[in-house]
Amino acid sequence: MSSFNAFTQKKYTGGGSIPVWLGVVSPRPVGGTLASAFCKPGILIPAGTPVCYDETNKKVTPLVAFKVAAYSAAGAEETYDTITILPAYYGGVEILPAADDLIQKLGDTFASTAKAGVVHSITALTGDDAGKFAVEVAKTANLGSLSEGDFVVLSAAVSAGNSKSMANQPNAYLYNDICIDALNVGEEYESKAASAAVVDFHGEGLLYKRIPYGDLTAALKAAIPNVILVGF
Repeated sequence: MSSFNAFTQKKYTGGGSIPVWLGVVSPRPVGGTLASAFCKPGILIPAGTPVCYDETNKKVTPLVAFKVAAYSAAGAEETYDTITILPAYYGGVEILPAADDLIQKLGDTFASTAKAGVVHSITALTGDDAGKFAVEVAKTANLGSLSEGDFVVLSAAVSAGNSKSMANQPNAYLYNDICIDALNVGEEYESKAASAAVVDFHGEGLLYKRIPYGDLTAALKAAIPNVILVGF
C-alpha cells in the first residue's frame, strides 16, 4: 500500500494507519519533501515520527538513532573500538550508518554535544547476534564509554574528534504516514519521492508510546516543546 503523498511510477492505493494524534491537528502551512536517502521501496514512516524540518530547503528528515547492544573498547594493541548496534527500521527498510559517516553518542537531549568518530567499517553479525551489526571506530575518536541501551547518532561534526551536536535534530513530528510500495521481482522505480507535512504545535496530545523513538521522551519534550506528549 502507498499513501497519498508518495509519488512513484507504480499504481498505488490508500491504506489505514495507527492513530497517534488526539483532537484536531493543524500542520505547518508549508511542508516539504522527504529526504532522498529515505525514498526507498517498501519504506513506511508513520505519522508522529520525530523529524528534522529544514524550512530553508523544505526537506524533512526522519529521526535515526542506533541503539547500542554492546561496546568493546580497543585494547592496547588494537586500533578500533567496536560498537554493536541494532539498525533503525522504518517499515521493513533497514537504516544503518555507512563507512566514513561521523557518529557520536546521543546525550540527554538532541542538542547535547559530544565528540565524533568516523565509522571505519560495519559488519552484519550472525548466529545468536543475527540482526545486529558491529561498527568499528578508531579508538582515538574518544566517543566516550558506551553502554547497552545508549544510542549513537549521525554527527554534525566535520571531522573526527570535533565536539558537535547530532545532525538533523528533530524539531517537529510527521503529520501523515509516508508509505512507498515495495517492488516486485523484475520491477524498478524510474523515480520516487514523497511529500511531508509536519507539526510543531499541538496542545491536545500526541500518543508518544505509539511513535518511533517515543521512549526518548525527555529529549523529545526539550526539542519540540509545543507538542504535548500523552501516554495511554
